[in-house]
Amino acid sequence: MTRPRRRRRRAKILIPVASMGDIAFLLIIFFMVCSNFAREAGIQYVPPTAAGLGKLKQSPIAVAIDTEGAIYLNGALVSDADQVKVGLQALYEKHPGAAQSPVLFRCDRNVDKEVFEPVLDAIAAAGGLIAAFGEQAGP
Repeated sequence: MTRPRRRRRRAKILIPVASMGDIAFLLIIFFMVCSNFAREAGIQYVPPTAAGLGKLKQSPIAVAIDTEGAIYLNGALVSDADQVKVGLQALYEKHPGAAQSPVLFRCDRNVDKEVFEPVLDAIAAAGGLIAAFGEQAGP
């Protein structure tokens, strides 16, 4: 006599998906912290050239003047040099350690001095250390 075969019940496999959202969120935070955001990605400028330029460390504060003469503070458009001064003073009040790092100044090489000199004066008046950005001149 043969016995009928019993079917074994298969155990259902449970995948814990509740923690998947937490893992995804932590990965997003990890990649945001590890990446450098382009504060000035949309600003068009051609830097001046000079001999004997050195490398500069990354600065948390950046001021840029594009080819049209528009002024940007940390990637945000500002109306004039006075707004740069006010913005820098506010940053220094909010983050006192930022005053020790240089302000990265980028300017298009064709911008008139009537445009960039007041901006440099505003950075200095706010207590910022100016680090100008340029390209190494060819031989």
